[in-house]
Amino acid sequence: MSDEKPVYATVDSAKHRRDSVMTADCQRAHRTPIRRPLSLSASRRRLGPIGHGYLGSESLTGGVPAPGRTRSWVHRAHRFLRILTFLFLLCLPVFAQASLGSWVKGVLHLGKYSETVATEVATLPEDHGTWGLAFSPHGRYLAASSPQTAFVQLWDWRKDRVVRRFRRSGSDIMVTTPLAFSPHGRLLASCQDVSIDVWNPHTGAIVGQIQDPPSQGGCQALAFSPRGHSLIWIRGEGGLAPKDAFFVYSTRTWAIRWALATRPFEPNALAVSAHGHWAALGGGTNNSSEVGFQQQIALVNLRRHALVRLIGTFPMSQWWGPGKPRLGPSYPPMALAWNSRNQSVAMGVWSAGMGAANVIRVYNARTGAQVAGESGPVGTKISALRYTPHGRYLIEAGIDNTVEIWDGDHHHLLQKIPHQAWSLAVSPHGHYLALGEGRQIQIWRLQS
Repeated sequence: MSDEKPVYATVDSAKHRRDSVMTADCQRAHRTPIRRPLSLSASRRRLGPIGHGYLGSESLTGGVPAPGRTRSWVHRAHRFLRILTFLFLLCLPVFAQASLGSWVKGVLHLGKYSETVATEVATLPEDHGTWGLAFSPHGRYLAASSPQTAFVQLWDWRKDRVVRRFRRSGSDIMVTTPLAFSPHGRLLASCQDVSIDVWNPHTGAIVGQIQDPPSQGGCQALAFSPRGHSLIWIRGEGGLAPKDAFFVYSTRTWAIRWALATRPFEPNALAVSAHGHWAALGGGTNNSSEVGFQQQIALVNLRRHALVRLIGTFPMSQWWGPGKPRLGPSYPPMALAWNSRNQSVAMGVWSAGMGAANVIRVYNARTGAQVAGESGPVGTKISALRYTPHGRYLIEAGIDNTVEIWDGDHHHLLQKIPHQAWSLAVSPHGHYLALGEGRQIQIWRLQS
């Protein structure tokens, strides 16, 4: 009796197992909903009409994503694009009037710009005239020099006051005094006859000095390299013996890095390209007393330390003689400017010939071909030429005793300023123009 199992225990255990299996099946059925086939009308409501980029039937296997979600995303994208298009069309007239007006007028050759290119904003008094001007890198300060004084003045031109004076070491004060700021603004250089003085404009201390023997011709022009590591200057030809006329000095040690002999070419003006790979020298060749002076532009490769090209610019000039009228410009070039936008070089001269002369010419530095030019009346002297940064404007001083502002390609005269300027400077950002006129300095704001 004791070894037999109760019948009711076996029955209860089987019932318990059956209930557990049914419970598990119900739970699985609850988690996985039954997918019933959709009717045709329901399928069209969910899928949309056939032929509009959606599937015409729904796969019951679950391999195709729900088309309703795809349609919703595409609809939102289309609506976003429609909003952007509406905003663009709404703002287009404003942009066209503000930004494209002057450009369209220039392309269609409709004449001068409707707005003034330059507007006078300040006038600074100068007792002795100004032949040298240079803006600091940020345009806040303006350095000015005069051939009649031994000082270089540093103006805070917005406040109309001189903040510092620098005394030059040269003995001859009746000479042109080119000025140059280094790109970082920590150096100010002045070129005067046989000496070059370099100051710290913040402290007034002299940090470098270069002396040249008086018999060598003296300094004619100078410029800093774009990174400020070198000071480049040219020497006028003082004798007949071949000698160096182009110099590159280190701004850290003030030792000479390299020099270049250019004879028979005699340099008188200097312009350095924006990237610092090229330097253009304005000058010429003095062949003989009968032939006179041949105006030329010399291109120096600053990486190869070599003069690589001579561009013959103006017709050969001849000295006065019995039955020999003077032809072409009679003196070395007075001004030179490099256009960083299209790699062209503009050159201006002093013409004392008979009749009108072509006193400004623009050349392609790569090919040597002339691309533009301008004539002036008898006795025209081009005292200064400057391109604004990025080559938007070419500013000339000298024709008809005025200052002319042209477009960078020298195709359209944009504005004439009725003042005779012996020197001019453009701020490194191209926002301001300084004109050295007689006993005052004028500051003009350029249209950007």
